[in-house]
Amino acid sequence: MKICPQCNSSNRDEAKFCTKCGENLGVQSLDRTDSTDTKPVQDNAATDSKPTDIPVSQPVVENAVPSESQPTVSSPRKKSTGLFIVAGIAVIAIVFLLIRLVSNASPVNKLLKGLSKLSKMNEFTAITTIDVNYDGDSEEGELLNDMIFKAEMAADTDDLLAQITLELIYDKKSVTQLAAGVNNEDVYVDLKDLYKNVLYQDIEDLLPDYKDYLNDYKLIKKAIDEISLKFDNKEYIKIIKDTLDDDIKGSGNKVTLTLNSKTMTRLMEKLLKEAQDDKKLMESIRKNGINLIKRILKDEKKFEILEVDELEEVLEIFEDKDDFEDYYDDLMSSALQSMEYTLSYSLDSIKDLDITFVFGASGNIKEIEYSVMVDADGDDLEILFSSEIKSGAKFTKFNRNKAIVIEELMNDYDELEEVAEEVTENLIKAVKKNKKLTNKIEDLSGEDVEDAIEYMMYNIFSFMYW
Repeated sequence: MKICPQCNSSNRDEAKFCTKCGENLGVQSLDRTDSTDTKPVQDNAATDSKPTDIPVSQPVVENAVPSESQPTVSSPRKKSTGLFIVAGIAVIAIVFLLIRLVSNASPVNKLLKGLSKLSKMNEFTAITTIDVNYDGDSEEGELLNDMIFKAEMAADTDDLLAQITLELIYDKKSVTQLAAGVNNEDVYVDLKDLYKNVLYQDIEDLLPDYKDYLNDYKLIKKAIDEISLKFDNKEYIKIIKDTLDDDIKGSGNKVTLTLNSKTMTRLMEKLLKEAQDDKKLMESIRKNGINLIKRILKDEKKFEILEVDELEEVLEIFEDKDDFEDYYDDLMSSALQSMEYTLSYSLDSIKDLDITFVFGASGNIKEIEYSVMVDADGDDLEILFSSEIKSGAKFTKFNRNKAIVIEELMNDYDELEEVAEEVTENLIKAVKKNKKLTNKIEDLSGEDVEDAIEYMMYNIFSFMYW
């Protein structure tokens, strides 16, 4: 056995490095050159023979092993702990460098790249919390101050699957949940703790040609996914930088935007005007449009709903450069006119909008936080959103034999009444577990919480039935 001169640990005869501290067992340690009593690596199998003085950093020649040497146990060779430490430091240094490169990028560039990656996610889950701060004289509005809505949305854009789960939280305590979604067979509602059975409806009862539409959607999406537009992104980045100025800031792994209705309208106007004059973008759209239409025409026999023949006339416009240029210019002009009136009007009630994008090490957007101030009939309403975005999606699975068909339920008043009673009873139980919410409802309604909820649910189910 070899004794390590650094930590005195025992090592196998064939070991080149100490398994505990990583010391090189083939040469003397350079860390001990300041010591007057420098010892070479010793072999316990030859303790009777004294090694001669060996210069520092020269290899140690081991003495012959006596006839009664201990047999070596065969085992997998272990890596040196010291080498693991060095490798670990190297990996950390590389990751840190990559993060620094990402974080030092222009906020606009970082944001655009992150949004590009986000748009390419085919399966994702977004968990959003919505917190409302009300500042006004309405007692009903004050109810919102301790209320938080949590929404978890899962989506699969390839197969058109979607599900949203809503949770009501009051005074930091969960009150109730429900989920609704659509898969390739059903539209469904899961009332969670409020009702034991899932409610569903065959999707073809609502849309008889659904499978045909899904077929056409997949064909078109596959063709669209192959589009690759080319344009001078430097000009658009410059417009964004100049328009936003100090309203876009980057710090570490975050980019923050501060917007209002005027800034958003002005930014969209400048981007559309640049796109209208961008010949490179126009030509890229034209060529990609030609390829897209030809791809669809090639799959003509696979389509069930889309009248592919009508695209041949559109193809003629795309193939004629002059005609397409006129078409493109008219389209952009219409978009500008629409934006001047529609967009500015719809955003007029928004005072300020602060959006913070949080990025992962690879530049992907992993979280979005934003707040918006809204003028609600003279009262200020601040809405805070926080969305965590993950790759992948999971959806509710249920047994049709244990579920209730929505159409049959709506046609059976007695059964609907039973469902309404059970849901109402369970909702009352859920609300009464939250004392602060119970007191607030009673103060606002002037009634016992049970009576208030029963009245509310009666109106809801009456509306559904009638």
